[in-house]
Amino acid sequence: MQRETRLAHYGRQSLPGPANPPVVRASTILHDTVASYRATKAARETDDSVLSYGRRGTTPAHALAEAVTDLEAGEASFLYPTGVAALAGALQAYLGAGDHILIVDTVFPATRSYCETVLRRQGVTMGYFPWDCTDLSAYVTPQTRLVLVESPASQSFEVMDLPALCADAHVRGVIVMADNTYGSGWLYQPLALGCDVSVIAGTKYLGGHADVMMGAACARGAAVAPLRAQAHISGQTLAPDEAYACLRGIRTLGLRLERHGENALALATWCAARPEVTRVLHPGLPGHPGADHWRRDARGCNGLFSVEFTPGFALEPFLDHLQLFAIGSSWGGFESLAMPVSPASGRQFETAPAGPMARFHAGLEHISDLIADMTAAFEAVAGADHQCAGTG
Repeated sequence: MQRETRLAHYGRQSLPGPANPPVVRASTILHDTVASYRATKAARETDDSVLSYGRRGTTPAHALAEAVTDLEAGEASFLYPTGVAALAGALQAYLGAGDHILIVDTVFPATRSYCETVLRRQGVTMGYFPWDCTDLSAYVTPQTRLVLVESPASQSFEVMDLPALCADAHVRGVIVMADNTYGSGWLYQPLALGCDVSVIAGTKYLGGHADVMMGAACARGAAVAPLRAQAHISGQTLAPDEAYACLRGIRTLGLRLERHGENALALATWCAARPEVTRVLHPGLPGHPGADHWRRDARGCNGLFSVEFTPGFALEPFLDHLQLFAIGSSWGGFESLAMPVSPASGRQFETAPAGPMARFHAGLEHISDLIADMTAAFEAVAGADHQCAGTG
Protein backbone atom coordinates (compact mmCIF):
# COMPACT_ATOMS: atom_id res chain seq x y z
CA MET A 1 0.00 0.00 0.00
CA GLN A 2 1.36 3.44 -0.94
CA ARG A 3 2.31 5.91 1.80
CA GLU A 4 -0.33 8.42 0.74
CA THR A 5 -3.03 5.80 1.20
CA ARG A 6 -1.72 4.77 4.61
CA LEU A 7 -1.89 8.39 5.75
CA ALA A 8 -5.62 8.43 5.08
CA HIS A 9 -6.24 5.22 7.01
CA TYR A 10 -4.09 5.49 10.15
CA GLY A 11 -6.16 4.52 13.19
CA ARG A 12 -9.14 3.32 11.15
CA GLN A 13 -11.37 1.07 13.23
CA SER A 14 -13.87 -1.56 12.11
CA LEU A 15 -16.82 -0.32 10.07
CA PRO A 16 -19.37 1.03 10.52
CA GLY A 17 -17.49 3.60 12.57
CA PRO A 18 -15.94 7.09 12.54
CA ALA A 19 -13.26 8.05 10.02
CA ASN A 20 -10.97 9.13 12.87
CA PRO A 21 -10.57 7.23 16.13
CA PRO A 22 -12.71 8.94 18.78
CA VAL A 23 -11.25 11.06 21.55
CA VAL A 24 -11.12 8.94 24.70
CA ARG A 25 -10.52 10.97 27.87
CA ALA A 26 -9.77 8.59 30.69
CA SER A 27 -7.48 8.03 33.62
CA THR A 28 -8.86 4.82 35.13
CA ILE A 29 -9.68 1.85 32.94
CA LEU A 30 -12.23 -0.39 34.64
CA HIS A 31 -12.28 -4.20 34.78
CA ASP A 32 -14.87 -6.63 36.04
CA THR A 33 -12.41 -9.27 37.22
CA VAL A 34 -8.97 -9.35 38.83
CA ALA A 35 -7.87 -11.73 36.10
CA SER A 36 -8.72 -9.18 33.40
CA TYR A 37 -6.84 -6.46 35.29
CA ARG A 38 -3.73 -8.63 35.67
CA ALA A 39 -3.84 -9.79 32.06
CA THR A 40 -3.98 -6.18 30.84
CA LYS A 41 -1.03 -5.14 32.99
CA ALA A 42 0.99 -8.05 31.64
CA ALA A 43 0.05 -7.38 28.02
CA ARG A 44 0.98 -3.70 28.09
CA GLU A 45 4.64 -4.50 28.76
CA THR A 46 5.06 -5.69 25.16
CA ASP A 47 2.02 -4.17 23.42
CA ASP A 48 1.97 -0.36 23.53
CA SER A 49 -1.59 -0.21 22.16
CA VAL A 50 -3.18 -1.89 25.19
CA LEU A 51 -5.68 0.40 26.93
CA SER A 52 -4.55 0.06 30.54
CA TYR A 53 -4.23 3.46 32.23
CA GLY A 54 -4.43 7.08 31.11
CA ARG A 55 -0.76 7.64 31.87
CA ARG A 56 0.07 5.27 29.02
CA GLY A 57 -2.26 6.96 26.57
CA THR A 58 -5.72 6.22 25.25
CA THR A 59 -7.11 5.31 21.82
CA PRO A 60 -6.04 8.40 19.78
CA ALA A 61 -2.55 8.42 21.32
CA HIS A 62 -2.08 4.75 20.50
CA ALA A 63 -3.21 5.34 16.92
CA LEU A 64 -0.88 8.32 16.59
CA ALA A 65 2.09 6.37 17.96
CA GLU A 66 1.44 3.61 15.42
CA ALA A 67 1.23 6.23 12.64
CA VAL A 68 4.56 7.79 13.65
CA THR A 69 6.17 4.35 13.76
CA ASP A 70 5.05 3.71 10.20
CA LEU A 71 6.13 7.17 9.00
CA GLU A 72 9.57 6.70 10.55
CA ALA A 73 10.00 3.05 9.45
CA GLY A 74 10.69 2.12 13.08
CA GLU A 75 9.52 -0.52 15.54
CA ALA A 76 7.91 1.53 18.34
CA SER A 77 7.13 5.17 19.08
CA PHE A 78 6.43 7.06 22.30
CA LEU A 79 4.65 10.40 22.62
CA TYR A 80 5.51 13.51 24.63
CA PRO A 81 3.85 16.89 25.22
CA THR A 82 6.46 18.84 23.19
CA GLY A 83 9.35 18.20 20.84
CA VAL A 84 11.96 19.25 23.40
CA ALA A 85 10.32 16.91 25.93
CA ALA A 86 10.71 14.07 23.42
CA LEU A 87 14.41 14.85 22.94
CA ALA A 88 14.95 15.13 26.69
CA GLY A 89 13.10 11.90 27.40
CA ALA A 90 14.93 10.01 24.69
CA LEU A 91 18.34 11.21 25.85
CA GLN A 92 17.52 10.20 29.42
CA ALA A 93 16.81 6.67 28.20
CA TYR A 94 20.41 6.07 27.20
CA LEU A 95 22.63 8.38 29.26
CA GLY A 96 23.69 8.49 32.89
CA ALA A 97 26.41 9.87 35.14
CA GLY A 98 29.85 9.23 33.70
CA ASP A 99 28.65 8.82 30.12
CA HIS A 100 29.75 11.00 27.21
CA ILE A 101 27.58 12.34 24.39
CA LEU A 102 28.75 13.68 21.04
CA ILE A 103 26.55 16.40 19.53
CA VAL A 104 26.64 17.79 16.01
CA ASP A 105 27.61 21.46 16.30
CA THR A 106 24.67 22.60 14.15
CA VAL A 107 22.02 21.20 16.51
CA PHE A 108 18.83 23.08 17.51
CA PRO A 109 19.77 25.71 20.17
CA ALA A 110 17.17 24.46 22.68
CA THR A 111 18.70 20.98 22.42
CA ARG A 112 22.17 22.37 23.07
CA SER A 113 20.82 24.28 26.07
CA TYR A 114 19.22 21.15 27.55
CA CYS A 115 22.41 19.15 27.16
CA GLU A 116 24.63 21.89 28.57
CA THR A 117 22.44 22.42 31.62
CA VAL A 118 20.47 19.33 32.60
CA LEU A 119 22.76 16.61 31.26
CA ARG A 120 25.91 18.25 32.61
CA ARG A 121 24.24 18.62 36.01
CA GLN A 122 23.49 14.90 35.92
CA GLY A 123 27.14 14.03 35.33
CA VAL A 124 27.08 13.53 31.56
CA THR A 125 30.05 15.00 29.67
CA MET A 126 29.80 16.18 26.09
CA GLY A 127 31.66 17.24 23.03
CA TYR A 128 30.77 18.63 19.60
CA PHE A 129 31.73 17.68 16.08
CA PRO A 130 31.25 19.36 12.67
CA TRP A 131 28.23 18.56 10.52
CA ASP A 132 30.33 17.10 7.65
CA CYS A 133 32.17 14.60 9.87
CA THR A 134 31.82 10.88 9.08
CA ASP A 135 34.87 9.66 11.04
CA LEU A 136 34.36 10.13 14.78
CA SER A 137 37.79 8.90 15.83
CA ALA A 138 38.93 12.42 16.80
CA TYR A 139 35.87 13.01 18.99
CA VAL A 140 34.83 9.76 20.71
CA THR A 141 36.04 8.70 24.13
CA PRO A 142 35.81 5.33 25.90
CA GLN A 143 32.74 6.75 27.68
CA THR A 144 30.89 7.87 24.53
CA ARG A 145 27.44 6.26 24.53
CA LEU A 146 25.44 8.34 22.07
CA VAL A 147 25.83 10.59 19.03
CA LEU A 148 23.13 13.22 18.57
CA VAL A 149 22.59 14.55 15.05
CA GLU A 150 20.23 16.88 13.25
CA SER A 151 19.99 16.84 9.48
CA PRO A 152 19.34 19.21 7.84
CA ALA A 153 20.91 21.49 10.45
CA SER A 154 18.84 23.87 12.51
CA GLN A 155 18.58 27.31 10.85
CA SER A 156 21.42 26.72 8.37
CA PHE A 157 20.27 23.38 6.84
CA GLU A 158 23.58 21.61 6.15
CA VAL A 159 22.89 17.96 5.29
CA MET A 160 24.86 15.18 6.94
CA ASP A 161 25.95 11.90 5.38
CA LEU A 162 23.95 9.84 7.87
CA PRO A 163 24.65 6.37 6.43
CA ALA A 164 28.42 6.92 6.64
CA LEU A 165 28.27 8.51 10.09
CA CYS A 166 26.02 5.78 11.51
CA ALA A 167 28.27 3.04 10.14
CA ASP A 168 31.26 4.62 11.87
CA ALA A 169 29.38 5.07 15.15
CA HIS A 170 28.07 1.52 15.19
CA VAL A 171 31.54 0.07 14.67
CA ARG A 172 32.39 1.85 17.92
CA GLY A 173 29.27 0.52 19.69
CA VAL A 174 27.66 3.96 19.91
CA ILE A 175 23.94 4.73 19.51
CA VAL A 176 22.92 7.41 16.99
CA MET A 177 19.90 9.62 17.68
CA ALA A 178 18.51 12.07 15.11
CA ASP A 179 16.30 15.12 15.41
CA ASN A 180 14.08 14.52 12.36
CA THR A 181 11.69 17.43 12.77
CA TYR A 182 12.64 18.89 9.37
CA GLY A 183 11.87 15.64 7.55
CA SER A 184 8.98 14.64 9.85
CA GLY A 185 9.12 11.03 8.70
CA TRP A 186 7.56 11.91 5.35
CA LEU A 187 10.56 13.50 3.63
CA TYR A 188 13.31 11.75 5.57
CA GLN A 189 13.69 8.51 7.54
CA PRO A 190 16.89 8.52 9.65
CA LEU A 191 16.16 5.03 10.99
CA ALA A 192 16.26 3.65 7.44
CA LEU A 193 19.61 5.40 7.00
CA GLY A 194 21.16 3.73 10.05
CA CYS A 195 20.09 5.77 13.09
CA ASP A 196 18.78 3.98 16.17
CA VAL A 197 16.38 6.65 17.44
CA SER A 198 14.52 9.42 15.60
CA VAL A 199 12.78 12.31 17.35
CA ILE A 200 10.15 14.59 15.80
CA ALA A 201 8.54 17.76 17.11
CA GLY A 202 5.06 16.95 15.85
CA THR A 203 4.13 20.50 16.84
CA LYS A 204 5.37 21.34 13.35
CA TYR A 205 4.27 19.40 10.26
CA LEU A 206 2.51 16.45 11.86
CA GLY A 207 -0.07 18.75 13.44
CA GLY A 208 0.23 21.20 10.60
CA HIS A 209 -2.15 23.89 11.84
CA ALA A 210 -0.14 25.78 14.49
CA ASP A 211 -2.52 24.72 17.25
CA VAL A 212 -1.08 21.60 18.89
CA MET A 213 2.07 20.77 20.87
CA MET A 214 3.49 17.28 20.49
CA GLY A 215 6.74 15.30 20.36
CA ALA A 216 7.53 11.72 19.41
CA ALA A 217 10.54 9.43 19.73
CA CYS A 218 10.74 6.36 17.50
CA ALA A 219 13.30 3.59 17.83
CA ARG A 220 14.37 0.32 16.29
CA GLY A 221 16.26 -2.76 17.44
CA ALA A 222 17.93 -2.78 20.84
CA ALA A 223 17.16 0.92 21.30
CA VAL A 224 13.42 0.23 21.78
CA ALA A 225 13.46 -1.31 25.25
CA PRO A 226 15.32 1.53 27.06
CA LEU A 227 13.12 4.13 25.39
CA ARG A 228 9.93 2.28 26.34
CA ALA A 229 11.08 1.87 29.93
CA GLN A 230 12.01 5.56 30.27
CA ALA A 231 8.72 6.77 28.79
CA HIS A 232 6.68 4.57 31.12
CA ILE A 233 8.73 5.23 34.26
CA SER A 234 8.64 9.00 33.72
CA GLY A 235 4.92 9.03 32.88
CA GLN A 236 5.28 10.55 29.42
CA THR A 237 2.29 10.51 27.10
CA LEU A 238 0.14 12.85 25.02
CA ALA A 239 -3.30 14.10 26.01
CA PRO A 240 -6.16 12.67 23.91
CA ASP A 241 -7.26 15.96 22.35
CA GLU A 242 -3.73 16.78 21.18
CA ALA A 243 -3.29 13.24 19.86
CA TYR A 244 -6.58 13.51 17.97
CA ALA A 245 -5.63 16.88 16.42
CA CYS A 246 -2.19 15.64 15.41
CA LEU A 247 -3.53 12.44 13.87
CA ARG A 248 -6.10 14.47 11.92
CA GLY A 249 -3.31 16.74 10.69
CA ILE A 250 -1.30 13.78 9.44
CA ARG A 251 -4.03 12.99 6.89
CA THR A 252 -2.86 15.90 4.73
CA LEU A 253 0.86 15.71 5.54
CA GLY A 254 1.95 14.68 2.04
CA LEU A 255 -0.14 17.29 0.26
CA ARG A 256 0.87 20.08 2.62
CA LEU A 257 4.58 19.31 2.42
CA GLU A 258 4.36 19.28 -1.35
CA ARG A 259 3.03 22.87 -1.38
CA HIS A 260 5.38 24.02 1.40
CA GLY A 261 8.33 22.61 -0.53
CA GLU A 262 7.30 24.17 -3.85
CA ASN A 263 6.76 27.59 -2.27
CA ALA A 264 10.00 27.53 -0.30
CA LEU A 265 12.14 26.54 -3.28
CA ALA A 266 10.51 29.19 -5.46
CA LEU A 267 11.08 31.86 -2.80
CA ALA A 268 14.64 30.72 -2.15
CA THR A 269 15.45 30.90 -5.86
CA TRP A 270 13.82 34.32 -6.14
CA CYS A 271 15.65 35.67 -3.08
CA ALA A 272 19.00 34.41 -4.39
CA ALA A 273 18.67 36.78 -7.36
CA ARG A 274 18.02 39.87 -5.21
CA PRO A 275 20.86 42.41 -4.93
CA GLU A 276 20.19 42.72 -1.17
CA VAL A 277 20.98 39.02 -0.63
CA THR A 278 24.41 37.49 -0.10
CA ARG A 279 23.36 33.82 0.05
CA VAL A 280 20.32 31.60 0.54
CA LEU A 281 20.46 28.41 2.63
CA HIS A 282 18.12 25.72 1.29
CA PRO A 283 18.89 21.99 0.79
CA GLY A 284 17.28 22.02 -2.66
CA LEU A 285 19.55 24.69 -4.13
CA PRO A 286 22.58 23.62 -6.19
CA GLY A 287 25.80 23.94 -4.25
CA HIS A 288 24.15 23.92 -0.83
CA PRO A 289 26.32 22.08 1.75
CA GLY A 290 25.32 18.42 1.61
CA ALA A 291 22.73 18.89 -1.15
CA ASP A 292 23.95 15.71 -2.88
CA HIS A 293 23.25 13.70 0.28
CA TRP A 294 19.76 15.18 0.51
CA ARG A 295 18.95 14.27 -3.11
CA ARG A 296 20.18 10.74 -2.42
CA ASP A 297 18.42 10.17 0.91
CA ALA A 298 15.29 12.36 1.02
CA ARG A 299 12.00 12.82 -0.82
CA GLY A 300 11.94 16.60 -1.21
CA CYS A 301 12.24 19.68 0.99
CA ASN A 302 9.94 21.40 3.47
CA GLY A 303 9.03 25.09 3.77
CA LEU A 304 12.14 26.35 5.56
CA PHE A 305 15.04 28.40 4.24
CA SER A 306 17.37 31.07 5.59
CA VAL A 307 18.67 34.21 3.91
CA GLU A 308 21.85 36.12 4.60
CA PHE A 309 21.53 39.74 3.55
CA THR A 310 24.26 42.16 2.58
CA PRO A 311 26.10 43.87 5.46
CA GLY A 312 24.14 46.81 6.79
CA PHE A 313 20.81 45.67 5.35
CA ALA A 314 17.89 46.90 7.49
CA LEU A 315 16.64 43.44 8.39
CA GLU A 316 14.20 44.30 11.16
CA PRO A 317 12.39 47.05 9.19
CA PHE A 318 12.21 44.61 6.25
CA LEU A 319 10.62 41.93 8.43
CA ASP A 320 8.26 44.49 9.97
CA HIS A 321 7.01 45.51 6.49
CA LEU A 322 6.04 41.92 5.58
CA GLN A 323 2.29 41.39 5.68
CA LEU A 324 1.86 37.69 4.86
CA PHE A 325 4.93 36.56 6.80
CA ALA A 326 4.15 36.97 10.49
CA ILE A 327 6.97 37.14 13.04
CA GLY A 328 6.96 34.11 15.30
CA SER A 329 8.74 31.05 16.61
CA SER A 330 8.01 27.52 15.47
CA TRP A 331 7.02 26.58 11.91
CA GLY A 332 5.24 23.78 10.08
CA GLY A 333 1.77 25.29 10.24
CA PHE A 334 -0.18 26.49 7.23
CA GLU A 335 1.06 30.07 7.69
CA SER A 336 4.19 31.83 6.45
CA LEU A 337 6.64 33.00 9.12
CA ALA A 338 9.85 35.00 9.39
CA MET A 339 12.28 35.70 12.19
CA PRO A 340 15.85 37.00 12.60
CA VAL A 341 18.40 34.28 13.38
CA SER A 342 22.06 33.94 14.27
CA PRO A 343 22.83 30.31 13.45
CA ALA A 344 26.53 30.55 14.26
CA SER A 345 25.86 31.70 17.82
CA GLY A 346 27.32 29.19 20.27
CA ARG A 347 28.79 26.97 17.57
CA GLN A 348 32.42 25.86 17.58
CA PHE A 349 32.98 25.02 13.91
CA GLU A 350 31.26 27.84 12.03
CA THR A 351 32.19 31.42 11.20
CA ALA A 352 29.56 34.06 11.83
CA PRO A 353 27.97 35.47 8.63
CA ALA A 354 29.02 38.92 7.48
CA GLY A 355 25.45 40.18 7.11
CA PRO A 356 22.18 39.85 9.03
CA MET A 357 20.17 36.65 8.59
CA ALA A 358 16.53 35.63 8.72
CA ARG A 359 14.77 32.27 8.62
CA PHE A 360 11.59 31.99 6.60
CA HIS A 361 8.86 29.40 6.56
CA ALA A 362 6.86 29.32 3.33
CA GLY A 363 3.24 28.61 4.14
CA LEU A 364 0.39 27.43 1.93
CA GLU A 365 -0.43 30.83 0.44
CA HIS A 366 -0.19 31.36 -3.33
CA ILE A 367 3.43 31.84 -4.37
CA SER A 368 2.68 35.03 -6.35
CA ASP A 369 1.29 36.68 -3.21
CA LEU A 370 4.33 35.67 -1.14
CA ILE A 371 6.72 37.07 -3.73
CA ALA A 372 4.66 40.25 -3.97
CA ASP A 373 4.81 40.62 -0.18
CA MET A 374 8.60 40.27 -0.15
CA THR A 375 8.92 42.66 -3.09
CA ALA A 376 6.88 45.32 -1.29
CA ALA A 377 9.02 44.93 1.84
CA PHE A 378 12.26 45.30 -0.14
CA GLU A 379 10.84 48.40 -1.84
CA ALA A 380 9.74 49.89 1.48
CA VAL A 381 13.21 49.47 2.97
CA ALA A 382 14.87 50.85 -0.16
CA GLY A 383 12.52 53.85 -0.06
CA ALA A 384 13.32 54.54 3.57
CA ASP A 385 17.06 54.33 2.83
CA HIS A 386 16.65 56.72 -0.07
CA GLN A 387 14.80 59.22 2.11
CA CYS A 388 17.50 59.01 4.78
CA ALA A 389 20.19 59.57 2.15
CA GLY A 390 18.26 62.51 0.76
CA THR A 391 17.97 64.22 4.14
CA GLY A 392 21.59 63.61 5.03
